Amino acid sequence: MEYEVSLEDRVWMIGKMFAMVERYFAHWEDSRIRPDAWDDRYTACLAEAVRSSTRREFERMMQRLVADLGNRHTWFRDTSNLRGDLGLRLRRLDGSWYVVRSAHAELRPGATVVTLNGRAPEKWMEEASPYMRSREERLREEEWQRVIPALLDDDLWTLELDDGLRRRTVTIHRTRPDSRKEMPEARWLVPDRVAYLRVPSFANPAYEEAAVAWLTRVSNADALVVDVRGNSGGVTPTKLLRALMERPWPWWTEFAADVGFLWLRSAGEGEFSIRPDGSGAIWRPPYEQPEEPVFRGRLAVLVDRATRSAAEDFVMPLLVTKRAIVLGETTSGSTGQPVICQRAGFSMGVGAIRASLPDGRAFENVGLRPDVFVEMSPDDLSSGRDLALALALELLASTG
Repeated sequence: MEYEVSLEDRVWMIGKMFAMVERYFAHWEDSRIRPDAWDDRYTACLAEAVRSSTRREFERMMQRLVADLGNRHTWFRDTSNLRGDLGLRLRRLDGSWYVVRSAHAELRPGATVVTLNGRAPEKWMEEASPYMRSREERLREEEWQRVIPALLDDDLWTLELDDGLRRRTVTIHRTRPDSRKEMPEARWLVPDRVAYLRVPSFANPAYEEAAVAWLTRVSNADALVVDVRGNSGGVTPTKLLRALMERPWPWWTEFAADVGFLWLRSAGEGEFSIRPDGSGAIWRPPYEQPEEPVFRGRLAVLVDRATRSAAEDFVMPLLVTKRAIVLGETTSGSTGQPVICQRAGFSMGVGAIRASLPDGRAFENVGLRPDVFVEMSPDDLSSGRDLALALALELLASTG
């Protein structure tokens, strides 16, 4: 059942969102909206909000606004109606769309998807375009798959597949969030010598706690592979980092438009400066010092283009200090500290921090480049071969 949004709530949320962006938004260089055009956009949105007749219309209008701001830590969503997703991820390779991950037994990685509910993936991507915040094509190819299930209520999806010899159809149900599927997966790759830890999410502190508990069990292993491919973040896993870091490590260089907001984050530590034009402040935090790491052995980390947010917070110190060999694809390139507000069952957040690498190089919408780039191929997907993991094992063995 869709609950109506009162005119009072709509007007309040429009005003609050625009005020939050004016004060905190740290990503104008990625925005399609110029700062000097912000007032005009407010007027247009206010008029459209008054005309919105349903909750869904209002949500979509606000999501188009957020998409134009072009920052993936800025959002507007209806938390009273969590629609779930399709339970699969597709990747465009050589002009075709392949299943990379799937929660459905009848739909395995490597399958080629021709249509979803009668439409080609490119057509769905086109429909999602007004609601997508990413600019880079590789990221848009990921984002539309989150946007479309959020825009539509269809529970059943029929996929047309092509295996090169014949076409067939598979019907799947939309999947609902299931925290059990997000728990870390751990096993020995080489008994008592090389351990493997896959962490699909940092959305719940219990996931990080389970990961640290596994590290304790394998603390005497020669080597460890941590797999954060597909991890879209959550809460920065500080405990997991400390369990692995046996050397000092830096944090992001942070920019904020609101000087007071950043000063409070800094707690007076590190280097803090205000831009000469008064547009904001920059903070370079001091190095974090190691305590008692749980695991001191050789380390490899697997990443892909879907590794983002808190997962990138995890990878960055390991990469820049050479604590780990990082293999896979360039990560998503989005982290930050959103300012959040809720009303009438909606959640809205504004990206208040723009992160750069510790040496000042760009990170937002650029991502973290791995030490070893591993390209995904249709043959690897269909055969079940994990080339990144295989290369990680080779490199760990060669450095032993």
